[in-house]
Amino acid sequence: MQITRVETIHLSLPSSRQRVSLSDPQKPTATNFVAVQLHTKGGQTGLGFTSSLVAGRTIANLIEAELGPLVVGENAIDNEKLFAKVQTRFRSAGWSGIAARSYAAIDIALWDLKAKAAGMPLYRLLGGARPAAACFAGDLAIRGSDAAHTLKAARPLLEQGVLGVAVEVGSGDMQLDADRVQQIRDGIGESAWLGISVDGRYELGTALAMAHFYEDDVGIDWIESPIPMEDRIGYQRLAERMEVPIALGSSFDNRDDFRRVLERGEVRVLRPDVLRLGGITPLLKIVALAEAYHVSVVPFRLPEIGLHLACGLPNVPMAEWGSWLAPAFSDPVMPKGGKLTPLGKPGNGLELSTNALSKFRVE
Repeated sequence: MQITRVETIHLSLPSSRQRVSLSDPQKPTATNFVAVQLHTKGGQTGLGFTSSLVAGRTIANLIEAELGPLVVGENAIDNEKLFAKVQTRFRSAGWSGIAARSYAAIDIALWDLKAKAAGMPLYRLLGGARPAAACFAGDLAIRGSDAAHTLKAARPLLEQGVLGVAVEVGSGDMQLDADRVQQIRDGIGESAWLGISVDGRYELGTALAMAHFYEDDVGIDWIESPIPMEDRIGYQRLAERMEVPIALGSSFDNRDDFRRVLERGEVRVLRPDVLRLGGITPLLKIVALAEAYHVSVVPFRLPEIGLHLACGLPNVPMAEWGSWLAPAFSDPVMPKGGKLTPLGKPGNGLELSTNALSKFRVE
């Protein structure tokens, strides 16, 4: 499957949920969504995408001017070769950041083509571990949101079988965080899954105090990035004092970041970001590495790909669901019967919405 053309489409998607925190003065009003369509000599087309709150034009231009020419003329099934080729080309300028996030769109499109060539859905190409993926809602309790609003949105999902919700904290007010988390726990019930996401906003003393409250008084299933990643001694102390799993990885840029935390043994859940790493190809290496340490992997956001990873790989027990990119697709990923289920079509099963193309396209 020789790649003949790389087509780039830039959309500005309206943010599905607004933050209400006064500590967040620059509220995002839109998300940059950049899709890539890889056209092949045989007439097949592979769809991939990436997203970012900033630098949408930069990402689109980078794909068109630098990344696209590197893959044109190559065989679409050679994802490992192409990843190494592009990463090597960008080594002097720096791979992590915009370059990796931009290439992720191409890598996802390559895997779409690879699955289409095999005549099977992507999750089956990855291993076919299960027909549907358990999921939790990741966009209902963003930092600064109201607990009552979260519960109103969560209850219909919980009734159909969605596991629970992830709650973002770190408002700067410990009592406010505690009250809000307790209200959400009371509202969803003791049996529902509840994760806490801190994004490194606590210092160690606060993290120790709050973790004790979340673990003993509220009952949570994981705490994600409670303190800055650089505080290695702090993570060791947290792991020694907590029973609840620590989740890490959404800010990691490469495999060595994951290897280091696995070797230290403090983390029980890895949260790799498909887009930040540069696509599915590098993420699969993280999953294999985690399996060797008996650590689970739950991809960060991106349910459009997360469902295939969770359905394809035994070490990915669930996916994070949210409507961040839903307006871009004609048949967006939604929980059905409480789970995320692949459509069954060859490839990743995604198609761009004609309404989105006409309404949100950035020329």
